[in-house]
Amino acid sequence: MSERPAPLHAQVESALRERLDSRDLRPGDLFPSEAALQAEFDVSRSVVRQALATLEAEGLIRKVRGKGSVVAEHREVHRDVRRSGLRLEADSDGRVTTRVDAYDVVPRPDHLVSIPGDRVLQLGRVRSVGGVVLSYIRTWLPADVADVISRDDLTDASLHQLLADRLGRHVVGGHNQVRAVPATTSLADRLGVAVGAPLLLLEGRSVDLDGVALEEFSTWHRGDLAAFDVEAVPPSARDDASHERIERLTRTARELLAELETLR
Repeated sequence: MSERPAPLHAQVESALRERLDSRDLRPGDLFPSEAALQAEFDVSRSVVRQALATLEAEGLIRKVRGKGSVVAEHREVHRDVRRSGLRLEADSDGRVTTRVDAYDVVPRPDHLVSIPGDRVLQLGRVRSVGGVVLSYIRTWLPADVADVISRDDLTDASLHQLLADRLGRHVVGGHNQVRAVPATTSLADRLGVAVGAPLLLLEGRSVDLDGVALEEFSTWHRGDLAAFDVEAVPPSARDDASHERIERLTRTARELLAELETLR
């Protein structure tokens, strides 16, 4: 028995959704008019309107008086990949919350070459924005961190701020890598996505002011909600900026010295 074709409105909706997913149409772009879509797909106006209504209900497009439908801004959370820790900037005003689902001192895995000792503190945290789960964070730290930071302390809190306040160790940077991975069964359950859904995995190691490794982490972000921001600056531009800053500071120092001479 042959499979029945999808309804016309669903076919039009699927074709339009593909244009959005492929970024052929981006936030702010004017959507094709109803008349243009009728002609393109050779369907009635009611079919087009039903397809557009579905996309609008999902927040993918919005109507603008006098213009028609435009591609809506995608609700996503931006993260600066150059920075350590999870500093999030939401496009919406959603509150960032953290739920701890694992807190154990365990034997140190072999891959944690940067953290000394036979045992480490392993954390598992679920991070949400505006009530929507965004990421799952697995972190390994020296075992003695458990002496000063409890499981309850980490609820809706910044781990790095706690490390600074209670241990005097400030995370200043590290080495990070980003890769695309499919959601495993356990990750899909935690993040509320389908098994195999695309995730953005950020892995890295954070160091303190002395260059000593303080943590290693793996953070899985929902691929449909997270965006990583990377500012690409060529080395020559950085060198020029550093040179200009040195020159500016030198001029300021000379002016201060000259001013001090007049006060003697």
